[in-house]
Amino acid sequence: MADNKAVEEFAMSEAEKTADALKDLERIEQEVAAEAEASVEDYDAMGDEGKAAEAAETVFEFEQAQIGTDMVGGELSEDK
Repeated sequence: MADNKAVEEFAMSEAEKTADALKDLERIEQEVAAEAEASVEDYDAMGDEGKAAEAAETVFEFEQAQIGTDMVGGELSEDK
């Protein structure tokens, strides 16, 4: 019985750590995407189309990463 409780506590601890890590990842992805969006605007204003396009690609890639992170978060929620 004690072993069962220890395993349950460990699993809860790991689930909490995973949830915290997922929140951190989401925050970082949002910050990077926002910074890249600002860079697109800045480079557009400077007339640097090449750098604006690179920044736009970064925005797209981080938006795709956010979708993947959301999917992982959804899968973890379903497992609870």
